[in-house]
Amino acid sequence: MSSKPKKPKRAPLQCLRPRLAPPRVGTGTWASDEVRGNRHQRGYGKEWDRKRKRILERDEGLCVPCRKADRVSLARQVDHIVQKASGGSDDDSNLQSICTDCHEAKTAVESQGLVWDGPAR
Repeated sequence: MSSKPKKPKRAPLQCLRPRLAPPRVGTGTWASDEVRGNRHQRGYGKEWDRKRKRILERDEGLCVPCRKADRVSLARQVDHIVQKASGGSDDDSNLQSICTDCHEAKTAVESQGLVWDGPAR
């Protein structure tokens, strides 16, 4: 009776994902968790996810600032009308659905201490 030949051993597969450099602090990208804390520590856990879904449904998935400017844009984010850092709350009346372009513009203006008056018509 002959025995089957042994299969050659394979080397373990290496990860196919490219290795990404960790985000750098102070370069306009996300700061490290040591500085900001993770999303749960900042108040954006499961409860926030439920609230975010409710706000997007309330605003019919459309960007509120764009609608005020007679445009239609798909909202992907939920924004605090008055920033939390400026005393704003997570109350539904202080939240709005907003598109990425409006959110980036609003954040840039507010980071300079100015008031954003919405997208240009």
